[in-house]
Amino acid sequence: MTPTLQLLDRHRDELSLTPVSWFDTPLPSNLIDSDDRVFNLNWAPDNQFSSESTGLATSPLNVLHYPKAKDRLAWWLDRLQKTLQPGQRLWIVGENNGGIKSLPKRLPHWEVTKLDSARHCSLFEVTNNTDQPSAEEQWTTFSWQDLTGYALPGVFSAGRLDKGTEVLLSTLPEFHGELLEFGAGSGILTSALAKQPSVRRVDAVEIDLLAVRSANRTVQENQLTNKAFIHWSDGLESLPAQRYDALVSNPPFHQGLRTAYAATEKLFAQAHLWLKPGGQFIWVINDFLNYQMHLDSAFSAPETLVRERGFKVQKVTLR
Repeated sequence: MTPTLQLLDRHRDELSLTPVSWFDTPLPSNLIDSDDRVFNLNWAPDNQFSSESTGLATSPLNVLHYPKAKDRLAWWLDRLQKTLQPGQRLWIVGENNGGIKSLPKRLPHWEVTKLDSARHCSLFEVTNNTDQPSAEEQWTTFSWQDLTGYALPGVFSAGRLDKGTEVLLSTLPEFHGELLEFGAGSGILTSALAKQPSVRRVDAVEIDLLAVRSANRTVQENQLTNKAFIHWSDGLESLPAQRYDALVSNPPFHQGLRTAYAATEKLFAQAHLWLKPGGQFIWVINDFLNYQMHLDSAFSAPETLVRERGFKVQKVTLR
């Protein structure tokens, strides 16, 4: 159980007395009753968000986990203030080292009351006492060559091309056929792959719903919807099994406030199952990381294509 859930466990009796809507809560959690509703931006089996909609429903009690990306807090609160009914309550819980202690300063138009603190976490109840107009959805844009990337709040490297992707883009060979991308982000790499003339199709997977929406817009605005397809998925779990001519990735290694290597380690362990014989797996990672020990023996020895700016691009080929 995460520290925030341990803090909420101290309020289990109150949580069990009324239906609860949970927003971006760590899963699984035995605090969630069968009649509660869960809305997470990360894909999950019981999630009530869909890839087509970020509409949400509130309950008598609502619990939001404080997001790592501060601009994503504004995204959540804008939607919640439009949906909360009179008498419905909103709690916000988070780890102190994630910045939640500054919540009263961040919400000048909300009444903020501290309810509890434990496990280096804090729990607040917030009430909006003003009729603040709803903000328009905040998109940021950036360019790479003749492509434009679009990103919603909290999407990785929103508003700029990150160094790792830039190093990878400068190194990509000419591909052909059907490609798989792990971790679409804002969709700029997806679009660059789809724009290659010999590429017929790119399937890109992404766990974060706002990144999925961002990548879809990037693909659409760059007129590549006939070749690039974004899938909301926890890793490759939701993707129909098939084999591709190449797999390309700038894999993540953070989840919330912590480093999390499991998803990328699983990708490397399963990569051979998604490639045709002769298919290439090309990735970029921080120079201090190493995942090649997780690769199946069916791959060739890893080749380092470039090492610069704290990143390395490596390649293996399926025999």
